[in-house]
Amino acid sequence: MNRIAICLLVVITLSPHAVGQEKSVRPGINKSFSEPDVGSFTERFEREGREVYDFRQEIIDSCGLRPGMIVADIGAGTGLFTRMLAPRVGETGRVYAVDISKEFVAHVTKTSQQEGYKNVKGIVCTPTSAELPDNSIDLVFICDTYHHFEFPYRTLRSLRRALRPDGSIVLVEFHREKGKSSEWIMNHVRAGKETFQREIELAGFEVDEEKDFMEQSYWLRFRKTERTTSRGHTTDSIDDVIRLLANGTAALIDVREQAEWDGGHLQEASLLPLSEIRAGATNDGLSKSLQAKLPKTKIIYFHCRSGGRVLVATELLKTYGYDIRPLQSGFSALVRDGFEAAR
Repeated sequence: MNRIAICLLVVITLSPHAVGQEKSVRPGINKSFSEPDVGSFTERFEREGREVYDFRQEIIDSCGLRPGMIVADIGAGTGLFTRMLAPRVGETGRVYAVDISKEFVAHVTKTSQQEGYKNVKGIVCTPTSAELPDNSIDLVFICDTYHHFEFPYRTLRSLRRALRPDGSIVLVEFHREKGKSSEWIMNHVRAGKETFQREIELAGFEVDEEKDFMEQSYWLRFRKTERTTSRGHTTDSIDDVIRLLANGTAALIDVREQAEWDGGHLQEASLLPLSEIRAGATNDGLSKSLQAKLPKTKIIYFHCRSGGRVLVATELLKTYGYDIRPLQSGFSALVRDGFEAAR
């Protein structure tokens, strides 16, 4: 058994988070928000001693808000930060209070109106999507919420679609460090900064700024990036590809022709010839047969013989909303890298 097959088996067998985007990475973490006692959560979230409450002004000041900006408060909860964001963006701006709990959303919109903020709109999201309008958001604000994302890749891609070209994500999350973090954080938060940062980067972002003014939490700003080389190939590493295939976040598609496939192909790949893509991608849209072969909720890695046809295939499909990442390595190179050829 080669390196790739072993890695795939180990990730699938051993990792508690290897269920990827087909299943929740943390089932049940949002159960307490299904019918929350809003009053109890308000006392818990909006109190001195909670670090993000104590540093709330510094957190918001660091965001660089301006009048007229459109901001999405993801995991708005009881509205602590929504009501701080609203006056910063002013009457010409807007704050979307986004939460999975309809009770929280109702509470935030009500209390915002009571405080005179008419620029707050509530949105009840789903476990896989923030439900925000495309190309509408200047700043996505995520405070103590990312570890509640059950389907991080799919949620992040919905946020990426919602962000304007120069938009950004501000992430405030708990440090999770063995021997330093509290037992509650170690049990409640599924991973540390390095893992969360890498997940966000692999969803199409890069770190733009970092601020260090809290002890238990970190503050990061991310901006959108295409994650491609000058030629257009993905910059995702082979290790990234292995892990994302193993946990169900990605699919591997071979765009060579049938005869080439019959002469040898990768065990993990499925076939979708470039000729079929050309025929199915017309001025009238994509054919149903082509849509059926392209997963909309996953990263799609294209490979071919030498890295040329994947760029053509990606160009043909770039306007249809797929997250397609063409690999520079061709079939033979991928086998040398450890991918298993079908037998």
